[in-house]
Amino acid sequence: MRPGYGYALVLRPGEHLSRGAVSCPSGEYGLVHQHDGNVVLYRNADSFAVWATGTNYQRGVLHSPAASDPDSAFGRPGRLALEEDGDLVVYAHTGERLWSTGPQREPVESLLVHDWGKIVLKNAQGHVLWESPRAPKRWDGWNSPADAHRVRRGQSLRNASLTSANGEYQFVVGEEDACFLSRVDGPVLWHEPIRRGDGFALTEDGEPRTVRPDGYALPGIVGPARDVRAEAMLVTDDGRLALVDEHDEVLWAHEPPEPPARRARPRKPKLAAGSPALPGTEAIPVVRTDFSDDTAWAATAARTTADYFEGDEPDDEPWSANVIPLDDRRYAGLTPAQLAALVPAESHWPLLVIADAHAMTSPEHDVLVVSLHEDSFGETRRATTGALVEMEINLSIANMDWEDFAGEEDSGRIEPMNVENRPHPPSS
Repeated sequence: MRPGYGYALVLRPGEHLSRGAVSCPSGEYGLVHQHDGNVVLYRNADSFAVWATGTNYQRGVLHSPAASDPDSAFGRPGRLALEEDGDLVVYAHTGERLWSTGPQREPVESLLVHDWGKIVLKNAQGHVLWESPRAPKRWDGWNSPADAHRVRRGQSLRNASLTSANGEYQFVVGEEDACFLSRVDGPVLWHEPIRRGDGFALTEDGEPRTVRPDGYALPGIVGPARDVRAEAMLVTDDGRLALVDEHDEVLWAHEPPEPPARRARPRKPKLAAGSPALPGTEAIPVVRTDFSDDTAWAATAARTTADYFEGDEPDDEPWSANVIPLDDRRYAGLTPAQLAALVPAESHWPLLVIADAHAMTSPEHDVLVVSLHEDSFGETRRATTGALVEMEINLSIANMDWEDFAGEEDSGRIEPMNVENRPHPPSS
């Protein structure tokens, strides 16, 4: 047996499995005795049926009749049994033999499920007496993982990392919903959002691609705008994710963004007595400045913290803004300029959100957003709460600029580019 692969015990002689499942040690495959009587070996990642006995003699759970139905087979799925003579048998609830391997030529010690995607009968010495066909590869790319330092043509990177040759930097794929470059045991230098389960591959033609779990390839999130035929992707010793040729000459590199320049703040306007600095939270505050209607404020706060989806059906991961409602009468009636002057110097907020009288009374509770970037500090725009989500996400990671949303001049409220402007309750 190859190192790193193992077996999980399913049955010993005289035992049976009924309406249950056992996974291999890696968790990639699972043997299931189903309610319908079929015994199936599944690849868990995509529910692909690797092998089955074909003994589904009754309906599954979702299509079974009610308990009062005279169908005598309801709730009696039979069993998978390992007989003392080594015969692996699928029995119906009536005791009828539906499938079997037949008795073995020598005593059987156990039925096992293997990390390679097959089940086997073994004797006490570990010799295989019978086995099911080995699972086909799910996608060749995921079965050709990169080593710890580079992704070569035809290889992939998923739930893994690349480390620079000097050991100082690493590129990680599979951390929640993002990939990122960081110093080893140090800060994150930059990150890119990806869908959960996605990875990267370098095609046989040397093109970097973003790849879904089923192998469907998309244009690469990490990669150049122009075509580059690379031999490998790696992390350089100076902390860049790079595509290189056969001589390790850099063809393209993802340059870390420049650290944000210190914001140039205008002279602070005169403030009302008792106006405190805004709290130094990580989330951007949605500052309430109008206190005429508590019900309207609750609705506004709910919309700014809600989940938003692309399209009509919320099948994908939701989008939400990293904001926190701030209900404090000491900020009542303050202007955007006054509130911008109260932003803590140590904050990294790209914008400020204000729930003013207009936000309270407009049908969709459109908020007022204030730029805190040096080049547009203090500029204001009206935005829908769906647009606020896109602005907060993209401005926070420097993926887009204020002008990409606001334009050069105020042309009305900012609408979302991708998400539907219909809120859903925040996901737990």
